[in-house]
Amino acid sequence: MHSQNRVQQLKSQLPKEHKSISSYVEHALLSIDQLVEKHRCENAALAIYGEKINGNEERVYFDTISQIKADLLDTLEKTVQDVIHTGDKNWTKNYKDGVIG
Repeated sequence: MHSQNRVQQLKSQLPKEHKSISSYVEHALLSIDQLVEKHRCENAALAIYGEKINGNEERVYFDTISQIKADLLDTLEKTVQDVIHTGDKNWTKNYKDGVIG
């Protein structure tokens, strides 16, 4: 599932007073996408001027970006679970510091 769609799905599960949590993740993902686009433009400019782009370094870069985005979504999902289960004595919190309910 596309990351923006996943964020929207998780946002829909949050109570109104907690929806800003998902906005932060949306903004972070947008910033990462802008960073990736800048990276592509810089590499394109380097390639035009004859600079050889290292494929292995590019693969590591994009794998790292993908992992960061997946981790952001995973963190949001765990936070949403904690918000949904606020007050549930049988729920084991994902984050011990909790969320404000």
